[in-house]
Amino acid sequence: MNSATSRPDNISAGLTTVNGVESGSLSAADRGTSYGHGLFETMLFSAGAVPLWQRHLGRLVSDAPILGLSISEKSLEDNLANFLQLLAQQSQSSGIIKIMVTAGTGGRGYASPEKMAPQIICQFSPLPNNLVQLRQKGVALIQCQYALPTNPVLAGIKHLNRLDQVLAAAELKQQGAPYTDGVMFSHDSNLIETTCANIFIKTPEMGWLTPQLDQSGVLGVMRGLLLERLFNQSGLNVKECRINPQQLASASEIFICSSIRGLIPVTEIKDLGHWSIGPETKLLQSALFDLYDCYLC
Repeated sequence: MNSATSRPDNISAGLTTVNGVESGSLSAADRGTSYGHGLFETMLFSAGAVPLWQRHLGRLVSDAPILGLSISEKSLEDNLANFLQLLAQQSQSSGIIKIMVTAGTGGRGYASPEKMAPQIICQFSPLPNNLVQLRQKGVALIQCQYALPTNPVLAGIKHLNRLDQVLAAAELKQQGAPYTDGVMFSHDSNLIETTCANIFIKTPEMGWLTPQLDQSGVLGVMRGLLLERLFNQSGLNVKECRINPQQLASASEIFICSSIRGLIPVTEIKDLGHWSIGPETKLLQSALFDLYDCYLC
């Protein structure tokens, strides 16, 4: 998910495989297209590889059983390896790879068939051409009026049903420039995420915080890397908790993050405040770049 301006299409743009077959087809009765029954990952492709692949793979494999899907690491690995080979044949070494796992075909009705044959789809698209600028200059956000529903069973999962984000993104489109994303709250006004990224804030009283995502939201891959490694590596503490709008407004530093964009400072939230890019945000950006130089700032 990314609202930044993209480069013009090239020969690889739109390249798609279904179960490893280029230009393969997906049944109209597929449960992914019919009901959003499936998972997906949006991954940075750089220097001919996917630097955070093991984290993306781990999330797919761990989340699949929650949706009743049975998918092996080997099948995912094989599909990605095949896709990377096709990209190499087209002399493409960087971009965005989206991998989707659907539940496959099923009869009419919501109930899953006894035996499902998951389908694996890989898609390529170019990288936005302004990522370095966003990391250096920051972004302006709106406050989305659409509230994320509570669903603890699906909380954290990157499932194919993204209607919440579609409706929130419609608000963003109405606002136009300079706003490139929007913060989203729960029905009880707790901060959750943006339409396409996780969010971290530094507060005067509690230091660095990120929303607890046990009721809604997506447990992002970059978020996981920050919590498990980059904050500690940078000598900083961070806590997952409920965050209200007052805490958000009082923050001294804010950034959003995703596996495509890396760490992006927030310089404005409409009708809430303006921020400078803080020193600890820059420190975390440097720690990420030291680990993966594809996240150049």
